[in-house]
Amino acid sequence: MYPIMLNIDGRKCVVIGGGAVALRKANKLRECGGNVVVISPEFADGFEGFTTVKKEYERRDLEGAFVVTAATNDKELNRQITADARKMKILAYAVDDAEVSDFILPASKTVGDITVAASTNGKYPYLAKRIRDEISDNIAIYNSILPYLAKERKKILASDTADKKGELKSLITDESIQELKNKIDNSFK
Repeated sequence: MYPIMLNIDGRKCVVIGGGAVALRKANKLRECGGNVVVISPEFADGFEGFTTVKKEYERRDLEGAFVVTAATNDKELNRQITADARKMKILAYAVDDAEVSDFILPASKTVGDITVAASTNGKYPYLAKRIRDEISDNIAIYNSILPYLAKERKKILASDTADKKGELKSLITDESIQELKNKIDNSFK
């Protein structure tokens, strides 16, 4: 698998399915800025605020989509949706079948501008969630020092310094990070 962060801001994202899993996927797409359209003959509670189309799936439902999520409770239908999307050159994800998907979604957590993600390549998603939780414990602290690091990075990249890579790495040594964390801790005292 090739790990990427996909920009879906303002792009049409189609979710086929109306249950709890489809709702979770639709919510995540909306959080990331996608224009979400959900298609299903039935909808569970919670889809208020989404563009919903109450009908059976048809291939033409995918027209104009950037990404498609097949989240029905019918594995064969999910396979058909991903096959149709692939023929239309649309990225597709079946929630129950990594093998037919163009991508899988890692367990992720975002705080501010920092996102951590973990994946088992679809082999054991609950383990990925546990890994995500373990590595995301300090996200808030790192998010609070990120603005300083970003400002310093800009200065270094704009400078005439010969060893830019070395200077950038020096900002994130264990000692440097601990010093920044201490400054933040002291500012709250």
